[in-house]
Amino acid sequence: MNDIIQDHNFPKYEEYLDCMVAFIDILGFDSRVRNIKSREDFFEVGKLLYTLKETAKGFSKENTILKNFQVTAISDSVIVTMPYHDPGCAMALITILHNFQYELIATSFETLTRGYITRGNVFHRDDIIFGLGYSEAYRKEREAGHAPRIVVDPTIVKDGKEKVSRYKGKEKVDHIFNYITEDTCDGYYFIDYLKPVGVQTVLPQEQLRQERMNIKQFLERNLLKHSENEKIYRKYKWLENYLQKTEHYFEI
Repeated sequence: MNDIIQDHNFPKYEEYLDCMVAFIDILGFDSRVRNIKSREDFFEVGKLLYTLKETAKGFSKENTILKNFQVTAISDSVIVTMPYHDPGCAMALITILHNFQYELIATSFETLTRGYITRGNVFHRDDIIFGLGYSEAYRKEREAGHAPRIVVDPTIVKDGKEKVSRYKGKEKVDHIFNYITEDTCDGYYFIDYLKPVGVQTVLPQEQLRQERMNIKQFLERNLLKHSENEKIYRKYKWLENYLQKTEHYFEI
């Protein structure tokens, strides 16, 4: 046992860091896994899990801002962490998850996600993760309701408001409140993934409108398909209401 502890790769207390922690569920993933019957089916499931890592790479090709960005995928769950002391960690994490969530629903993946972002100590290295931050993100994701959204913990929102209030010319600064919004039904803040900000601002309007049409068609199909299953149906009803509230972004 002592030999194991002395191994330089053994977890060290100094690596038990105060982090932003996101626990994300990929909804409907279990059904996809159960229906893998071909190489093509397997490829689609695998590609889905690699999307977040590829998204992160696109934001930091030099691997500087996101050098401590960690992702672990376990079946239908994705855990993402980033040390809170890293410059712009909240902004970086929320920006990546905003794009990730949008990509999954606006493209051929046609996949919903639900999650929770909080802050707490974790050890996250070599696909090993444990700590209070992880436990809290896992627990609160299940308490935050059925809606396909990634909720941001109030402590992070409060800290973000304090930091943004100190910005000079804050209305021109790209900060986390450009990427999150408040759900008027329950007061939760969540990533506003249907708002065209960040990476989406460089996409042609025609493409954004087509992707929005794809989302509407995906939504209509599933409202009809799950009309007799209240548990699943209410997820899509929430999405329908959210989609309607974002229409003004596309008004000419």
